[in-house]
Amino acid sequence: MKKLLPMILVAIVVIGGSLYFFVFRDPGEKPDVRVVYSPGEFFTTNVNGAPRLLKTAVVLIVNKEGLDDMLTAENARIRDTIIFILRDLTEPEILDLGTQDMLRERILTALNERLETGVFIEVLFNDFVMA
Repeated sequence: MKKLLPMILVAIVVIGGSLYFFVFRDPGEKPDVRVVYSPGEFFTTNVNGAPRLLKTAVVLIVNKEGLDDMLTAENARIRDTIIFILRDLTEPEILDLGTQDMLRERILTALNERLETGVFIEVLFNDFVMA
């Protein structure tokens, strides 16, 4: 009986999800669109108050399709905004475990305010190295 209970629960979840998707979901309802945009290969900047460099790769998640031309046209402003935020970091801040989460929020807010679009919904780091 103990082995059968997890299998029954999984079956109920699968059936419930399928019913929602195929029967109860509004056909006019569009799923959230998430587009990945890379503003360039790497960001390299000085560490504030230290003779070190910070190298990071950032990927931006956008909530609309068809913005390739706008993002390409605004790429210099996007990169400038990110670099301005990164170069303000001190060595202790970079070493702090919570810094990446704080940076995600700062970059997201700054980009949406500077470009006045509100299309940026997430910031991801592919690299985050201090040398």
